[in-house]
Amino acid sequence: MSIELKNAVKILTDAVDAINKRFPIKWEDIANKPTIQNIDVTNFYTKEEINKILNTNNQLVSPDGTVWKPAIDNNGVVSWKKVMPNGQ
Repeated sequence: MSIELKNAVKILTDAVDAINKRFPIKWEDIANKPTIQNIDVTNFYTKEEINKILNTNNQLVSPDGTVWKPAIDNNGVVSWKKVMPNGQ
């Protein structure tokens, strides 16, 4: 950043600071402000809770007896992996 630009940014920052000190604005005082929605997350499952539910209740078993284990990624995509006899 050039010295001229740094000086201009400082002048602008100082001006905004001075105006803010002289005319402090509080969010509560602003008319026609947008409403901020409250999101109730108490009914949402965590990734760990979903993994537990899938592992205990929704394991798939093929007709030949093969067990399939579910997994969920951070994007909510569920995938199934074949459980090998040696536990992997």
